[in-house]
Amino acid sequence: MSARIASPATIAAALALLFSFGGSASVAQPVARAACTRDVSATIGGKHKCLGAGEYCAIRYERQYERYGFECSTGYNPPRLRRK
Repeated sequence: MSARIASPATIAAALALLFSFGGSASVAQPVARAACTRDVSATIGGKHKCLGAGEYCAIRYERQYERYGFECSTGYNPPRLRRK
């Protein structure tokens, strides 16, 4: 049996292919967020949300809603967002 040695061009092509896929499968890639067309894009409770008047809200995140110009109105059951 004779051992075949890969040519430098073959090794270079294999490395280029490897790095074109990111090099490592264990590296987390960023996830694209959905675009908010009419609403305000926000991060509430560590998650991406599209805020708009009339949407359901959680009282515990009131301060976070205020950053984006909304308040969680308890005049509705369940509470709803309204613009400040």
